[in-house]
Amino acid sequence: MTEGTEKETTPNGWSPDLSVGVDIIDEDHQAFFRLAELLRDVIEGPEEGNDYLIETAINVLEEYVEGHFLREEMAMAAVNYPFLGEHLAAHEAFAAKAHQIAQDYRGGNKDIAGTISGLVERWIVGHIQTIDKQYCGYLTNENVDSRPLIYLSDEDGNELEV
Repeated sequence: MTEGTEKETTPNGWSPDLSVGVDIIDEDHQAFFRLAELLRDVIEGPEEGNDYLIETAINVLEEYVEGHFLREEMAMAAVNYPFLGEHLAAHEAFAAKAHQIAQDYRGGNKDIAGTISGLVERWIVGHIQTIDKQYCGYLTNENVDSRPLIYLSDEDGNELEV
């Protein structure tokens, strides 16, 4: 594979050693890198300072965090994963941090937007390597819901039956 082809198919920061062996979760993780790239492009691109684009990218990130975490948590609960509590705490801490940054941005701290992409990339790499790798062997392609994230909860935010 040539370098140009690899760059087109592999999100910046993703590498095969980050795989957890579950296709849909690996795809979700790769999407975090794409979201970080999107945020960086929006913030540093020719439309620099475009609040609407930045706000949209932040909203997408917040929703994606919620959906991906729900996918993992539903799968871990279904297989009685023994470290579910630790994993939930890590998810809650990151979701709270991302939400706080979004709130700070919406509250007028526009400079904070520049920190989001780096935060996402650093967090996802560290989280996969230290926390997600622990569920390898518990979660498989067969026991993780592979539907699009939108189908994992109903309009009221309640988990759907799998």
